[in-house]
Amino acid sequence: MKKIAAWAIILMLGQINSTSRAQSQDDIAKKLAGMWRLVSNPQRLADGTTLQGANSVAYVVFDSDASHMCFVSMNPNRPRWKSGTPTPDEALAAIRGFGAYCATVEIHAKEGFIVRKYELDQNPNAVGRVTKRWYTFDGANRMSLRIDAAELNPRVVENTLIWERVVK
Repeated sequence: MKKIAAWAIILMLGQINSTSRAQSQDDIAKKLAGMWRLVSNPQRLADGTTLQGANSVAYVVFDSDASHMCFVSMNPNRPRWKSGTPTPDEALAAIRGFGAYCATVEIHAKEGFIVRKYELDQNPNAVGRVTKRWYTFDGANRMSLRIDAAELNPRVVENTLIWERVVK
């Protein structure tokens, strides 16, 4: 009798776990849709240290069916221009401290990632590029997007963007 009860519990737990993981593309699209503000961007380095990404102010917006998205980021520590017209160094610092792109999105719900194809990008060489982000949700208003390992430079072993839904 104890063996049957133990197996029943194991089967129930297995069903709960598989049900919570088995979300449809529509379910994920509904979770992604809307505007998100970057909370944190921890990057774990090969030497074991962790640092935050420089462009620490960012927003991402997914349309209602999460088939398109736009992203914009800024390094809040960019040097301010000394006058209305920047010097070449000031202009370069401004560009380096700012990121923006828009992309189409494919949701791979069973696997737990999205694929983005850049339609426009601050970097002209990135247009048409395809990238992968592994998503997780923590409630309705918190999301993490982990950059796929294949896209990281060798010094960085993990890079995750942690987002909070903008509600007002």
